[in-house]
Amino acid sequence: MRAISLQEEQANRRRELSYIEDYPDIARFHQHPFRQYIDKRNSDYLVGRKTALRKVEDKASAEAYQARIREAFRAAVGPLPTGTDFSGGCGYVTGTLDQGSYLIDKVCIETLPGIYATGSYYYPKDSGSHGDGGVGALPALLLLCGHANEGKAYVSYVSFCVEAVMNGFCVLTFDPVGQGERRVAEAGAAASASGAGAAAWLDPVAAHCFLDQKLSLLGEHLGAYMMQDSIAALTYLLSRPEVDGTRIGVTGNSGGGTMSAYMGAYDDRVKAVAPCCYITELRSMLYRIMAQDAEQCLPGFMARGLDHSDLVTAAAPKPYHIGAAMFDFFPIDGVRDAFVEAKKLYRLLGAEEQLELHVVMQGHGFWKEMREQVLQFFCRSFEVEWSPAKAVDYERLPSEAKLLCLVGDSGNAAGAGAGAGAGVCVGVGVGIGGISCGSLLDVVKERLRSLPARQALKLDLAAVREQLRNLLQIDGNRQLAWPLAPDENGAITFESEDGMVITAELQHWSAAGKGESARVCLAIGGMNEAAMEHARESSGYDAVLTVHPRGTGPAALEPGCTFGMFEPELASSYNSRMLGESLQGMRVADVLAAIASLKRTPGFERAEVTLFGQEEHALTALYAAVLSGGSEIRSLHAAGLLTSFRAYAEAEQHGFDAGIIVPWLLLAFDIPDLLHVLQAELRAVIVESWLDPMKRPVKH
Repeated sequence: MRAISLQEEQANRRRELSYIEDYPDIARFHQHPFRQYIDKRNSDYLVGRKTALRKVEDKASAEAYQARIREAFRAAVGPLPTGTDFSGGCGYVTGTLDQGSYLIDKVCIETLPGIYATGSYYYPKDSGSHGDGGVGALPALLLLCGHANEGKAYVSYVSFCVEAVMNGFCVLTFDPVGQGERRVAEAGAAASASGAGAAAWLDPVAAHCFLDQKLSLLGEHLGAYMMQDSIAALTYLLSRPEVDGTRIGVTGNSGGGTMSAYMGAYDDRVKAVAPCCYITELRSMLYRIMAQDAEQCLPGFMARGLDHSDLVTAAAPKPYHIGAAMFDFFPIDGVRDAFVEAKKLYRLLGAEEQLELHVVMQGHGFWKEMREQVLQFFCRSFEVEWSPAKAVDYERLPSEAKLLCLVGDSGNAAGAGAGAGAGVCVGVGVGIGGISCGSLLDVVKERLRSLPARQALKLDLAAVREQLRNLLQIDGNRQLAWPLAPDENGAITFESEDGMVITAELQHWSAAGKGESARVCLAIGGMNEAAMEHARESSGYDAVLTVHPRGTGPAALEPGCTFGMFEPELASSYNSRMLGESLQGMRVADVLAAIASLKRTPGFERAEVTLFGQEEHALTALYAAVLSGGSEIRSLHAAGLLTSFRAYAEAEQHGFDAGIIVPWLLLAFDIPDLLHVLQAELRAVIVESWLDPMKRPVKH
């Protein structure tokens, strides 16, 4: 326990100081044009929802508001991946640990057909079998894990499960996808790699985002799959004979706090909710550390006017405990605002006494004081006597190796040969009694196989253009176009939409300004000196307009602006997703505004424009070319173009930035399809070179 205390002390000191020392950096980060634009959008969102909440003044309007946000949250989650034909929750016990006063069943829970979540079910040894939650059945808790590599075996989660079972609860916890026995192997790592080799596995956040990007291309997202896991786990928990189905609670910390708040708002079988280190005001968090990873950023969450406090309100009148840490990176001022907001709604709904907040003077973590407060809350909610005197031997908690579900007593994977190694459920070859475990990557591959065979698209560019505009979520009404005004060095700033300042540079050599049709290369992301010289001397261009779409090149966000939490590209991409847009669509809109503005600039009204882009910018150029058509541009020149998004979805790793993801794209068309329709309208479509998903050159 001393090691944990030292870790806690160090974490607290770092977090406490960050509230003082980070402010100069925060102020600098928010001077960035793209960050200022994001701030404005996030502030507009907050003003909109606060205005709506101000009108909620009585029980009737509170009930109407609650009904609306429940519907909005379900819409943000979207359809669950199984539809209505598969409920999930079938479980297999692969072994049992006898811990003296309590038992731990090692369980595999079917969450999707052929896909299993590995879990641990803790229950008192003297609970007996009470038959379908009958007389004497025990209250039960579903503990949802945060982003720990060990998943269900993380020491804080194991500690809570033991503390709860010693107080008379049954507890189920399981490995989220990308964690524990469901880790995602790095590219090239063998599926049977030892769990001890941490370098063989993706970090949980990286794994979640990696999977989410693939699912997004297919019109899905990881949050819905993780909800399906939680729902199936709850179904399994309710099937246990020791469990009283009328006394079910859900809790979790950090990412587990997210999922427990989701479950409290989504599933009425949950009777009490206790998310920890999660609930805050969304705009406060976005201002401080930007957006987080996949499942915590549901599509359109902000566009629907939702905030963390709405997840609390949606659960009313259920007993609700918000656990928070004073020095968390989930801002404590946002915790206060979210609590006050939810408290107002709980009061109007006649359940004010059911909502509580407890703040520990610590940093981010599921520390002992926080766990005790959560457990006391569930004891009060389910009329269980709290027994703090029941000692837990923290030195003899079950280890990760002991909790593996897919390893038998001999050390081999259950139902598999000795080569399965460490029981990590990464796909084919690891099974339960001969049943293949599968993985979410298998689901993606099956989705790709089910796509209809591609045929050459009809040359109806107008229809393709409209569909692409919808996929990119571009609002043409926000686009601005004013004559460009270069300074004496050719530098330009212009607004692509209200509040979004774009930097550009114009270099011209002839024709422009003389009433002739200038040939202009619009270089998205710029060119190197050799390419610029080639454009001038060999390609016959009269001018090159270099444009840097938001968040790229010299307009890129500083790497440290998220304080090491997430990549700025990923964070801004997920912020955009919650706003109901795509970062790629925003960047295409920047290029379209640049084209329109160029055509309003004296001397360039009749300019013949070629769009040029490399790598990520090649995709932006491709989309802008489709949306502009032959009336606005002359040709497309792409270098380092991704071969296809199907290849991207199939790949073991990705080298392109997260901002290239366009939700639903693969259900409509792919890169070769868009090139095909463009050839009928543009004078020239040149792809100088191709790249695979890791940006390695390939022949095509």
